[in-house]
Amino acid sequence: MIKTVILSLLVAAPLTAVPAAAASNDGQTTALVTARDADVRSAEALTRVAPRDGGAYIELAQAYLRADRTADAAAAYRRALVLDNEMMETKTGDSIWSRNVARAALVRFPQMSSR
Repeated sequence: MIKTVILSLLVAAPLTAVPAAAASNDGQTTALVTARDADVRSAEALTRVAPRDGGAYIELAQAYLRADRTADAAAAYRRALVLDNEMMETKTGDSIWSRNVARAALVRFPQMSSR
């Protein structure tokens, strides 16, 4: 099963995520939090449908990163390492294995590896 993965999120999401307290109070904060929660719920549903799919856990980890849930993201990346190794597609059309994405993320973010 090929999945589209935006690998740049491995780097950009934790660096560009806007904490809820830093957003303005004109409804943007609520919309941002709601969208992130929906993204996480969607990714969690995918892992329930395909519990052995390492790619699903990569997508879950990225959703957690966008929601500023680094510890949960690290756990999802570690889980992807022991599940089925799925071929994934990057936004540029390149192919990469789900375990390679998980390893790269955990190396890139040492704080995730130590939790």
